[in-house]
Amino acid sequence: MKTTSMTLAAAAFTALLAMPSQAATLAGGKVGADAWFMDADVNNVEADDASTAGSYYAAIEHPLPLIPNAKIRQTSVSVDGADTGKVDFDQIDFVAYYEFLDNDLVSVDAGINMQRFQSGKFQGQSFDEWQPNIYADARVGLVGTPLFVFATVSKGEFDGSSTLDAEAGLQYQLGLVAADLNVRGGYRMIDHDFDYFDNNKGELDLTGFFVGAELDF
Repeated sequence: MKTTSMTLAAAAFTALLAMPSQAATLAGGKVGADAWFMDADVNNVEADDASTAGSYYAAIEHPLPLIPNAKIRQTSVSVDGADTGKVDFDQIDFVAYYEFLDNDLVSVDAGINMQRFQSGKFQGQSFDEWQPNIYADARVGLVGTPLFVFATVSKGEFDGSSTLDAEAGLQYQLGLVAADLNVRGGYRMIDHDFDYFDNNKGELDLTGFFVGAELDF
């Protein structure tokens, strides 16, 4: 009896030790931040001043069938100029997506992005709107190196407004104890045609290079 109890206790202790490593294989996530050095055109006029935009995001991934993974990203945009006026808003992306392919070399995600334009100002007019988008993300590793090529696209059209947010670049993966640190950089573009105003559409083109870092755990 004593031997059986000791065996059961040892088995339970072993199971407890194994639980964290098993949990790590069942769920994961990403957090990251980018600095975007952008140029801006407002209604086809180049802006004098387009401040560096900060972009922050987090994602949660799990193995539960049929339930999508979730990602949220916020990008703060501020543009000003004598000929363009002031354009200001927070773009918050609420993404629900599925992993269609995920291994050490290639990953492909696709889903829906509900964009929220919050506290918006466009040449003296205010707006707070939602915009539905199709979302896709792909990453491909360069064999034999810690480098990955990546591309992310979010595009939609609804009720007269159309939005496009796309980026592509290269990331360097550095393996840590509990996560991977990805140092990344590339080119991002936004092409939004807003039909939220009484008088006319608001056309906004933002382009430029970005650099950032991401923890993948």
